[in-house]
Amino acid sequence: IKADHKRIAGITVGNAIGRYKNHPAIEYIEPNYILTAVDIPTDPRFDELWGMYNTGQTGGTAGADIDATIAWDVFTGSQDIIVGVIDTGVDYNHPDLSANMWTNPGEIPGNGVDDDGNGFVDDVYGWDFINNDNDPMDDNGHGTHCSGTIGAAANNGIGVVGVSPNVSIMALKFLSAGGSGSSADAIDCLEYATMMGVNLTSNSWGGGGFSQAMADAIADAGANNALFVAAAGNSSSNNDVNPHYPSSYDLDNVVAVASTNHNDELSSFSSYGATSVDIAAPGSDILSTLPGNSYGVLSGTSMATPHVAGALALIKGRFPAIDALDAKALLLNFADPLDNLDGVVLSGSRLNAFWPIAEPDSIPPAQITDLAVTMEGSNWLDVQWTAVGDDEFDGKASRYDLRYATFPIDDANFETATRVNGTPKPGDPGTLESMRITGLDFTTTYYVAVKALDEFGNDGDASPNAMGTTLGAPDIDVAPVSLNEALLTGGTAFQTLTLRNLGAGTLDFEIPTPYLLGSPVTLNEYVPIAKGGMDLRAGDPV
Repeated sequence: IKADHKRIAGITVGNAIGRYKNHPAIEYIEPNYILTAVDIPTDPRFDELWGMYNTGQTGGTAGADIDATIAWDVFTGSQDIIVGVIDTGVDYNHPDLSANMWTNPGEIPGNGVDDDGNGFVDDVYGWDFINNDNDPMDDNGHGTHCSGTIGAAANNGIGVVGVSPNVSIMALKFLSAGGSGSSADAIDCLEYATMMGVNLTSNSWGGGGFSQAMADAIADAGANNALFVAAAGNSSSNNDVNPHYPSSYDLDNVVAVASTNHNDELSSFSSYGATSVDIAAPGSDILSTLPGNSYGVLSGTSMATPHVAGALALIKGRFPAIDALDAKALLLNFADPLDNLDGVVLSGSRLNAFWPIAEPDSIPPAQITDLAVTMEGSNWLDVQWTAVGDDEFDGKASRYDLRYATFPIDDANFETATRVNGTPKPGDPGTLESMRITGLDFTTTYYVAVKALDEFGNDGDASPNAMGTTLGAPDIDVAPVSLNEALLTGGTAFQTLTLRNLGAGTLDFEIPTPYLLGSPVTLNEYVPIAKGGMDLRAGDPV
């Protein structure tokens, strides 16, 4: 087949591709790119940065990189974008970082006064939350290494270069010289970053169990349009089975990152997860900055995470008005798919810094016209609608923005309505989508509207409103109020618990995990079984 070159006048490249990519007479359509010699940075150790530009120079596979040099031909970043590095601190005097360090515009350095009234005195570069002072200097090296990968300066004749050579790095220290810190201090770092308006945070740390306070702080960052980029962990484990926090928090604004080596293989140490880890990035044998005007090589998902943070900084800088979730969608949708990552991370892909910023698309998805409330509960509504495309009815949309309010919703007031988290990932046009809106008040009429968005943040018109009224509160009657039984070894007992709903609304309840002599008994997950059907989950009696 011979490629046919056509000039399409009066339309952008992105719009042309969107309009014609599904035409039955067209096998594929792609831009006729303007090619130039790659502008390699003059930083003397750039050749050692295989993750940015891999020619096989470290014994790896040529092209197993993030296409950083091609991305820089399009855009090199913006210092208006603030990346909070929550870590061991940052050597803000390092000559490869000093030009890109965030400085608080509302603070007069060294005057002992909280000039901007934010509760922190002389917080010029950020804050040290482990020592509770205004000097977040790195006394470990880890945070400085991550910062260099995000945003070391380019073409300054020294050292290395970061993924986003123009950026503002905020130093937020909660890890000690020994590399450990408390979740309370980490939460304080994140709350400070949110208060000061960061665009995203880079979080190359983990450990401990689920923390509701941490989840709330990450969710609040998301509500303020900030992404939370987090390392997947270095235990070679499946995070779908054994969650790793903070990367495993099931929140829309979390971007969980695995690590690859210079052959585009998952690093031997890297944790992974087909649903809980979003993307992979270079993380083995990564050269970057270290305190005291030095450099060194480190490995880990800690090193992969700042590659992703730097790429997101490029996206946010290139498209300043983009929503955080749209920036995440661009990152994931335009990553490089690899067979060996399929089923290993959610996107099945390794980071690409170029494609997300290459060519914006201006065609929005079509309006969803059939949104309907299908069922009403005491504090929830079930809704459904039909999927539209990425470009009107072509392709696949990137995400949904579903809102509810006690007043009619239209395009003018859409942003004032309450956003619903956890919307389904859009299917192909014509797919029936559904979800449950929870946390509503009893006996209240709600208006619901939804928009489809593409990965560039173009949104269709708000759907016509669906309306639903929640039911009244349930009134539970339980008999008996408690159950107990003393059994000898091998003994059995049968008791009946009766639950009745005497109220008008729906009674939603959960049976808690039972305890036998203080030991928890594992419950099977709920599975619907037809009348007369066999329950195949039954095991040996306990």
